[in-house]
Amino acid sequence: MQEPDRQVEIQLGHMCNNRCVFCVSGQRTAMREALPMPLPPIVERIEAAYEAGHRKITLLGGEPTLQPHFLLVVRRCVELGFEEIVIFTNGVKTARPSFIDEVLQTGGRFTWRISIQGATKESHERTTRRPGSFDRIVRSMENLAARGQRITVNMCVVRSNYQDVDRFPDLLLPYGVQQLHLDMVRPRDAGIRSEAEFEAMLPDYRDLVRPLSRMVAGFPDGFDVNIGNLPYCIAPDLARWIHHDGEQTFTIAVDGDDRLSEPWDKYQDKRTDKFHPSTCEGCVFRHRCNGIFQTYARLRGVEAFQAVDETTLARIDPERRLFPLHLWPWLRRLDTAALSPFGRLVCRETGDREITVELGGSRGRVTAVLRPPDEVGAAATDLFSFHLLQPGPRDVRLALWRGLARGREVRHPLGDDAASVPPTLAGRIRRLRAAAPFPPLAWTEARLRQGQFTARFEGKDCKVELYLGWQGRPTGGYRLLEGTPSPPVVSALRRILAALGGRGDATGRHRDACPP
Repeated sequence: MQEPDRQVEIQLGHMCNNRCVFCVSGQRTAMREALPMPLPPIVERIEAAYEAGHRKITLLGGEPTLQPHFLLVVRRCVELGFEEIVIFTNGVKTARPSFIDEVLQTGGRFTWRISIQGATKESHERTTRRPGSFDRIVRSMENLAARGQRITVNMCVVRSNYQDVDRFPDLLLPYGVQQLHLDMVRPRDAGIRSEAEFEAMLPDYRDLVRPLSRMVAGFPDGFDVNIGNLPYCIAPDLARWIHHDGEQTFTIAVDGDDRLSEPWDKYQDKRTDKFHPSTCEGCVFRHRCNGIFQTYARLRGVEAFQAVDETTLARIDPERRLFPLHLWPWLRRLDTAALSPFGRLVCRETGDREITVELGGSRGRVTAVLRPPDEVGAAATDLFSFHLLQPGPRDVRLALWRGLARGREVRHPLGDDAASVPPTLAGRIRRLRAAAPFPPLAWTEARLRQGQFTARFEGKDCKVELYLGWQGRPTGGYRLLEGTPSPPVVSALRRILAALGGRGDATGRHRDACPP
C-alpha cells in the first residue's frame, strides 16, 4: 500500500511513566500537572482530521497508552478508515503481549514507533531516569517482531545518550526495525529548565560526529537512518542521512490547561526558534537546513558553523547521491536572458533525485524534471537528464532545453520526438539515448518527420546522419554527410548500431540497422 503523503499527530495528554531529561511531559507528570484526557475532544479532533483528508495519524503523549481511553481512540481511528496508525510509545504496556493483541484485534494497520533513549541499558536509563525501562523496550520489540509488526525507533540526542549510538545496529537489526530517527533535542520542548539543566542536556554537536559515523557504518546499505536537525556543516560526510523537516505534518497538542489545540504545521513551528548565522551564506545546504537553535547558540556559540562549498560537496559525494545539491549551483548561474521572452524560469526540488523546472508565459508552458544523467530522458547532458512532464509549445520547449544545456557537454539533444513518438520507434530511440554518448562523435540533432526519426552526429572530420523508420518492419541506416570515418569514428558507429540492435560494417551505408 502506498504511504499517505501527509499526516496528523495528536497528543493524548502529558501523562508519562518516564522522567526523560529533555521532556516536558515527564516534568509535568512529576509536578502532578498531567491529568487523564477526556475522550470527546480527542475523538472530535480525530474526526475533523479525517474529514480534512488526513489518512495517516500518529498517537503520541506523554505516553499515549497510559490514557484510560487509549483503546477507544484506536478503535475510532480504525472505524474512520485511517490507512496507517502510528503508536508512539516507550514500551510501558507493549512489553505485555496481551496489550499488543488487544490493539491488533481492532483491525488497523499499525506502525509502532518506539522511544528508545539510548542504545544501551545504561545510556537509556540514564536519560529516562526510570530503572527497568530498557528491559521493557527489548520485550516490546520481541513481542512486536513475533507478530510481524512494523517497528521504527526514535531517540532525542542529549549528552546522556549520544556516546554509544554506534550500538544501535546490534540492538535493532535482530528485531527487523525498519527505521531509526535520531533528533537533536529542541530546547523549547524541554519544559521549564534552568540554564544549568540546558548546559547538562545539550551536547556539543561536534562531539556527535564520530559516534554517528560509526553508527551509520554499522547498518547495512539502504537501512533508513534519519538524523534530524543536525546542521549539515557539522558533519557533511553524513549529509545523506541528515534531514530537516519531513512529511507534511499537522500537530494537535495539549496546552498548559490540558486542552487540545487547533492543528498547526509541525515543521513550520519548528523553525521559529532557529536562525542561520552569517557564516551560512553561500552554503550548498542552505535551502535544506533550518539553522541552529537559539538556546544552543547561546550556550555553545556559532563558531563551528561554516558554509560548505561546491568543492567539499564534490569530495563527500562523488557518486552524486545528493543530486539536487550538485545541480542547484548550475541553475543559479544560468543566464536567463535568453529565456525571458518565453516567460519566467521556476525551479523547485521535488525529490531526493530531481528538480522540477517550469518555463512559461503568454506563449505557453513547459514543465520538465531534471534527474541524474544516467536516467534515460528526452535529452541529457553530463550533469542531468531532461524528462518532459508537460511538453508545451515546441519553441518554448527548445528554449528551455537550450538554456539549461548551454555550456554543458550534451550527451543527446532534445528532438522533435520528445513530445510524441510512434510506439514502433520509441523503444529503439530510448536504447540509443541510454547508450549515449558516443565519443568522438557528438550527438547534435534529433528530429522526427513524417514518421521517420533522424539523428545527426558530428566528429572532428566527419558528419553522420542516422535514420529510423517503419515500413511494415523497422528500417534504418546511416549516411556520411561529410568526410571519411576514422577508426575511432567507425568504432563509435558500431556502438550506435549495437545500441539499436543492428549489424553492419559501418563503412558508409547500413541498410538494416533495426532488424525485428
